[in-house]
Amino acid sequence: MILDPDQSSARNNYGAILLKLGRRREAANQFEASLRLDNRQMSALVNLAQLRAASGAREDLRAALDLFERALAIAPDAEIMRALTVIALRLGERETASRYYKDYSQSLAKQTAPPAPEMRAELGAAMSEAGLFKEAVAELTAAVQASPSAPETVLRLAKAYIELRDLSGAGRTLEGAVARGVETGPIYALLSTVYEKSGHIERAIPAMRLAIEREPQSEQRRFEYGMLLTNAMAPAAAVIRLEESLRIFPESSRLWFALGIARFKQDQNEEAAQAFARASEMDRKFAAPLVYLGLTRVEKGQYEEAVKLYEQALAINGDLGVVDYLIANALTKESSTDNARIEAHLLRAIRSEPSFAPARLSLAKLLLRANRLNEAMTELERVIALDANLAEAHYQLGLVYSRLRRMDDAKSSMARFKQLSDSEKEQAMKERKEIVDRLAKTLF
Repeated sequence: MILDPDQSSARNNYGAILLKLGRRREAANQFEASLRLDNRQMSALVNLAQLRAASGAREDLRAALDLFERALAIAPDAEIMRALTVIALRLGERETASRYYKDYSQSLAKQTAPPAPEMRAELGAAMSEAGLFKEAVAELTAAVQASPSAPETVLRLAKAYIELRDLSGAGRTLEGAVARGVETGPIYALLSTVYEKSGHIERAIPAMRLAIEREPQSEQRRFEYGMLLTNAMAPAAAVIRLEESLRIFPESSRLWFALGIARFKQDQNEEAAQAFARASEMDRKFAAPLVYLGLTRVEKGQYEEAVKLYEQALAINGDLGVVDYLIANALTKESSTDNARIEAHLLRAIRSEPSFAPARLSLAKLLLRANRLNEAMTELERVIALDANLAEAHYQLGLVYSRLRRMDDAKSSMARFKQLSDSEKEQAMKERKEIVDRLAKTLF
């Protein structure tokens, strides 16, 4: 290079040597010098882009994106397209990443030598983390086909299918892995979840037992098994298994919590309360036991105590919309006249969980009592849009229409209420199940 300092390839080669020696800043200077001499020097563009991308700083990622795009304009290449996809993902630009990935996948179809399965698995994982699940499935499927015995890749592929609400795809992926002899605890546990979600509880329970056989010392698997049995309407069996597990993990707040839920499902409120209290004592940052402990207080009519417990849970995690709803519900049941406080909690619940129909129904009833008829009507119409079979919503809307002198609408709403009123008990059970389901999604 000393003999010919104006040769761009020499500058690039010298930069590559400096990079191997760990002299990154000097290497970057040489790559930049190479590009000043020849801005279409492909090797220098790629080398400098990789160097900028490796720093991880946002401005360097932007610079790397520009450099790779310049290289791509000179010579389309699958590896450059992959690099552009990865950088866009790191910048949080999902649409850009999706566009680059489309070009990348099309270019792969023309290649005779596919990328290594580890590279495809890595990109698929990054796609999943970015929420690009369709693209993740494509990449992870290729990775599994190339390396069918990689359990982590199998799990990622099944989870991407689940995010796409394709339970059959997730099931096929996991069952195929088991058939090939890839029988890890996490694979059986996820297969159990897929079976449960698809309504095949008779398959879910044996699959979870197999997960525990492979991970007998896993507290998580034993917790999942207890919850599965409880959800399968077998709380007595759940109690037996959870008590067995607690002999192995006596200080597990999660197992005590699961035991509390099983007892609660059996209407054994005192035993449930004791288990929830133990769980809370063992982990002061675990909000779920406090919420369920509040539910046991509501069952006994101790609404003030329930509100205190719910508020403690919110102090741990302020984003629990369903708990705001439970506070409002408890305040209403104790005949609280603090309507502003009740409304504030219901509004918080709705902001947190806009699709939670019971919270909107409670808000509408509060607005109706305050004679805020148009606001009540709007909320009730939203409730019915969420759940057209909620009998009480039609009844309350009929009252609102009547007071607004919209008699035809009132008559229609009341007629619909009468059609649905026979299922009121079922609706109450449905509401309780929805509360429990939302707590499960939020708190576990």
